[in-house]
Amino acid sequence: MTAPRKPAAFRIEPETEPKSQVSRVAAEQPARRPRAARADVAVVIPSEVDVFDEPDIEAPPPPPATAPRKRSLLARLFFGALGVLVSLAVGLWADQLIRDLFARAEWLGWLAAGMATIALLSLLVILIREFLAIARLAEVEKMQKRALDAVARDDPKAARALVDELSAFVAAKPETAAGRRSLAELRGEIIDGANLVRLAETEILSPLDARAKIMILEAAKRVSLITAVSPRALVDIAYV
Repeated sequence: MTAPRKPAAFRIEPETEPKSQVSRVAAEQPARRPRAARADVAVVIPSEVDVFDEPDIEAPPPPPATAPRKRSLLARLFFGALGVLVSLAVGLWADQLIRDLFARAEWLGWLAAGMATIALLSLLVILIREFLAIARLAEVEKMQKRALDAVARDDPKAARALVDELSAFVAAKPETAAGRRSLAELRGEIIDGANLVRLAETEILSPLDARAKIMILEAAKRVSLITAVSPRALVDIAYV
């Protein structure tokens, strides 16, 4: 009995035409002569709408801002008079309380007078801070209008003056130190006023915008928590 035959691979060469036959076929075909296309044969069909004749598409201007609703004169008089009456009532109540405490014990009267003084000073400081904040907000609005005007006119002189004022305005905030330093380094390399204003907005105001977003999120969390644990919310849940 013979041993089984092992499998083997065979290579089959492709059939190729002899070179003499290929050269003979190429010699039989005549060479193509160059020729030019006739101009009267080509037909150009113009488009119905030429894109170059259309006017440039511009974004529509934003709608005008609605003016805030003004209160009537009677409403302002009513709330003003009510505020004065409430202030007088609180003052008379505090005065009577301090007098009663002095009549009962002198040290209680002095303690109440000291607490009332601290409360008045705190209220005065709060009012001063609010007025200063309103003044700063008005100044920020003026700077924003100047920035828009400088960008629209591409005025380098106005842009540099605005950037200097903005840097001085936020100099007390440590978040803007890196942005002010990088802006001072790149200021001499920027010629266009619009680009200088945009760079100042990116370098100086971006950290403040990020901080403002964090403050808004934290305030929203506090409001939602207070709303959830308030008695009114519990009453609503019990009613539902």
